[in-house]
Amino acid sequence: MKTAQRIRLFNDVFARDAGRCVYCGIPARRPGPGVKRAPDLATLDHVMPKSFGGPLDRDNLVLACSACNNERGTMDAQAFKALKARQEKP
Repeated sequence: MKTAQRIRLFNDVFARDAGRCVYCGIPARRPGPGVKRAPDLATLDHVMPKSFGGPLDRDNLVLACSACNNERGTMDAQAFKALKARQEKP
């Protein structure tokens, strides 16, 4: 996929998910100059991981903060979202 297509795809998913991590709900920062690694950095996460044959398309991508994306690994997306919701409750 060409760079312009990747940027358009990122912008589409970022807008659709209102700039918030779908797992923990924090506002995710867009990557940019000087912003290479941070827990709140916006990343695209495959709902069905690429390692399990998940496609690189808008319907299989969600916005996730870097921390959640790394923590999830290949765990089922719905199961991970439920786990995060349980962790946030007192």
